[in-house]
Amino acid sequence: MEDQAAHSPMFTIVMPVYNHEEYVGEAIQSVRDQTFQDWELIIIDDGSVDRSGEIIDQHAGADARIRAIHQANTGQGAARNNAIALARGQWMAYLDSDDKYLPETLQQHFDYIQAHPDAKFIYGYRHRLNEDGTVTELPPGKYQSRITGVRDLFQKTFLSQLCVCYRRELLEKAGTFDPQLWCVDDYELNLRIGLYTQFEPIGLPTGLRRRHQANISAQTGRSRMLEVGVLRRWVEKLGGKELIDPHIVKRRLGKLYYSAGRQYFKSRCFSQAIYALKYAHRYRRTFKSVSLLILSHILLPLGTTDGHEIPVVE
Repeated sequence: MEDQAAHSPMFTIVMPVYNHEEYVGEAIQSVRDQTFQDWELIIIDDGSVDRSGEIIDQHAGADARIRAIHQANTGQGAARNNAIALARGQWMAYLDSDDKYLPETLQQHFDYIQAHPDAKFIYGYRHRLNEDGTVTELPPGKYQSRITGVRDLFQKTFLSQLCVCYRRELLEKAGTFDPQLWCVDDYELNLRIGLYTQFEPIGLPTGLRRRHQANISAQTGRSRMLEVGVLRRWVEKLGGKELIDPHIVKRRLGKLYYSAGRQYFKSRCFSQAIYALKYAHRYRRTFKSVSLLILSHILLPLGTTDGHEIPVVE
């Protein structure tokens, strides 16, 4: 038998884990149940204090293709980077510890790669796994009908990290996850990767995104400000300016700043809403944004704060 440590599998799957004892076993099992068998799964237990580490070790002990790493908490981006540093696979894929692969996920990726040997970045789409265990099938969406690229991604976050798969060599060109980002880190990395390749849809569902109370992530003013900071950095410092029409940039950034201001306003964070809306007007001024800015000034004495500084992406 070939030495497992020396084997370079077709796929490396990266799974960061933090306190998901209720779900992590199912996530790992969904990888072990793949009909395509040439994979490795690298699990980073990012300082869990529940039984997640024990469950991970049980699976790693039963399957040599699974590597379990336990570390102090560093955050999702840094945890993923630590797994990437250990990866031996030709292609990278990702699975969060509360989601699941479909049994044919890796086989579908492999079949597409065999049929399209020049492909570098492929993606499917996801269905929703409900709290009661039922599955809600979602439509493919318009981005599954054609090859897409970074211009599309700048305007819409249509890639689900659960469903992407790309050649490891792209990370050597684009870099890995930004560990300073507490959300949209996958979006930010995919934008950088998009400077080097197009995105090819396989037109098939490849994962189940679990819906539960702990991960129903409503947009906040702070998360929107982080997203717009990521986009501005990509445009202004990383080369995106040469690829995106200036009118599209203004519209996208203006909408995001307005969205941030609206979320801050809904949370009664009026001073932060004013900050975001003033930035929105540098790119795009609408009747709604002007009205919301006026209301924020009027209500400012009655406002509060979310307890966080407005995020800045360097």
